[in-house]
Amino acid sequence: MELISKIVKAIEEHKKIILLRHIQPDGDAYGSQLGLKELIKTNYPTKEVYAFGEEVNYLKFIGNFDQMENEEVFNGALVIVTDCGNVERIDNQNYNKGKTLIKIDHHPDATPYGDISWVDTTFTSASEMIGLLAIQAKWIITPQAGKVIYHGICTDSGRFAFGGITSRTFQVCSDLLNSGFDIHELYKSMYKKNFQHLKLQAEVMQTANVTLHGVGYSFLTKELMEKYEVNYDDNGKFSNLLKDIENVHIWLSFSARIDGKWRVEFRSTGVPINELAIKWGGGGHLQASGAIVETIEDCLAIVEEANQLLAV
Repeated sequence: MELISKIVKAIEEHKKIILLRHIQPDGDAYGSQLGLKELIKTNYPTKEVYAFGEEVNYLKFIGNFDQMENEEVFNGALVIVTDCGNVERIDNQNYNKGKTLIKIDHHPDATPYGDISWVDTTFTSASEMIGLLAIQAKWIITPQAGKVIYHGICTDSGRFAFGGITSRTFQVCSDLLNSGFDIHELYKSMYKKNFQHLKLQAEVMQTANVTLHGVGYSFLTKELMEKYEVNYDDNGKFSNLLKDIENVHIWLSFSARIDGKWRVEFRSTGVPINELAIKWGGGGHLQASGAIVETIEDCLAIVEEANQLLAV
């Protein structure tokens, strides 16, 4: 693939490489960014490689990030942004201060950017793209790289239950498994449950609602998080509580943030909801997107707008 060759060439030509992804990171953001870092460090050990961004408590078992001391680190760097369709959601707005910019993403191309742009919505995840990149470049894939990239594919594909799964997905996963990581230990980490979180889920479900046209929505308030001692950066774990419920076609989760704003997760079965997320300053997949809004009134307005999508 020509684009993969261009990306590999750019990596080989730059001494310093900075890896970024979207705000409010999920498994795919972690997997594509940290997986690519591990791949580059293994196959080009003399290069400086940094991965910047906020950390999420429930994903710390995947890996950790570097701390940016100042903006000058971007001088002369190759900057690669993975898993982020629009520039507003890049988790470091110094992304355009490097020498060269590359975009690797599987979301709709909401904001075209980059000197090299590899955007392909047929992939389950940016992690699957990074896995294919490594395979076609004939790079060594360490067990750590295999683990974090596989985790990104697994989580963004809904444990291989969402649309977009192809034979290529499993071919990439096969090569990742051949790296030798312990898939059973990975699944144990992924499926481990906290009893406090289960009690919280039960209380959230008691107050969840469904609109006339099939929009399910739930609120994870500051009071509930404090009651059950849940970290604010763990609230993304509760976005699919209303998944697979009969007659619920769109489900929305609204979670309080430490800054007083609300994290919104948009999910659906077949109904495109990314344009609604973009309208509210977010973005993402056709059927799985996110945004941050200011007030609970904004949240209720989103519920009504989603309801209208199903009313037509």
